[in-house]
Amino acid sequence: MPLQIDLPPGFAGMPVGTDDKMNRGHAWTVAESVAAGAGKSVEEFSSYLMALVPTMQANGIRVFGKFAVGSRKGDVATLTLGVAQWPDTAPGNRDAVVAAMAEEYRGRNKRAVVQPVRLPVGPAIVAISGGEFHLPEGDVRAQIKAEYQILMPDGRSVVILSVIAESEDAWPAVAEATARVAWSLRSGEPS
Repeated sequence: MPLQIDLPPGFAGMPVGTDDKMNRGHAWTVAESVAAGAGKSVEEFSSYLMALVPTMQANGIRVFGKFAVGSRKGDVATLTLGVAQWPDTAPGNRDAVVAAMAEEYRGRNKRAVVQPVRLPVGPAIVAISGGEFHLPEGDVRAQIKAEYQILMPDGRSVVILSVIAESEDAWPAVAEATARVAWSLRSGEPS
């Protein structure tokens, strides 16, 4: 199912499709923009991105990247958009599917604030959560996450939009940027 979204200003990332030639082209374009800042050659950085593509494809990821968020310099968020399929046993009523999605999310994320919403494309859930991400050697980072799970008109495809930032101060901006992207989601199919 083709999708269209409006990405946040300054978004640097790549779409992930099934055409590896196009994926290589997108990876190269991203690498040209960021490789020097990462201290890598364009070829090396592009190869790193391409190494991630099979895993992203297997997980339904269609787009990922980063953008500046919040008012503090250096606050950056990671955006991932993927598509999953609801099980065959999904009820026919889209609002009932969204209610089931909300209950499932609450069960897995006990401290998240989760609520159903209605977007222009249809019913969805929105969730906001915060926590800590523990890295080796005792490094602990705050993590703020805004996520939308949007049931598409076919009643089975679920778009999962997740935006994560490491700044507690940026959470209002993370929520706002994620909402803008979610509200912009539309089918790319001609009407």
